[in-house]
Amino acid sequence: MNILLIFLLVFKLSAADLKEGIKLFKKASYKEAKKVFLEIIKNDMKNYTAYFYLGKTSRILGDNDNAVLALQKAMELQPDKVDPYIELADVYLVTGNRNLAEKYCFYALEYDKENDRLFYILGQIYFNKEDYDKAKLSFQKACKYSSENAYYYNVIGLTYMKLNQDNKANTAFLTAVALDSRIYFFYFNLGLSYENLEKWEKAKDSYEKCLKLNKDYEYAEKQLKKVKNILRRKKKSK
Repeated sequence: MNILLIFLLVFKLSAADLKEGIKLFKKASYKEAKKVFLEIIKNDMKNYTAYFYLGKTSRILGDNDNAVLALQKAMELQPDKVDPYIELADVYLVTGNRNLAEKYCFYALEYDKENDRLFYILGQIYFNKEDYDKAKLSFQKACKYSSENAYYYNVIGLTYMKLNQDNKANTAFLTAVALDSRIYFFYFNLGLSYENLEKWEKAKDSYEKCLKLNKDYEYAEKQLKKVKNILRRKKKSK
């Protein structure tokens, strides 16, 4: 068997395995997917996609050291691809290395200035650094580039609360629950914003909706009790 035929055979097998690995990844069968990507790399050490997905899979499985190694290899193979930079930034954010997370976000910006996830990660970095003005600007861009993502409106709402911009926070949380009414903590945050605006009935309603979605959420129970007491006192004082 000549060298060209061997190469084509390995390439064909790698492509088939890669499809299977990505299929497993999308089904959230991460351990099985990881085995597939590792096997591909044994036979094809220059397979960018296998390294990239190995990095993503390792990160999800909590194997952050190997996630970093795989993503760095993916970057080395195709330095103009933005996705490995973003994944690396996310790994470093999760592991508490905000400076490296920010560094890789800035690298990613050289290749993609309109990536919503990139600005979401940057916003989280600045939020964790308590630089809420920068966090707000980053989350605003995330919302701009992905206007249907409810989670982005939730985090920008939290940022507005930190900046004491209560009306804007309330509007952001209302947008979040309008986009996705299944997330209990959106309603909890909405309730907090109504409390800040002293709209007690609406705060009560928000906490009750939160508890319908998660009856064991103790923070909502505590806030609901507080708001009910305030409403009772107001009723008595009339």
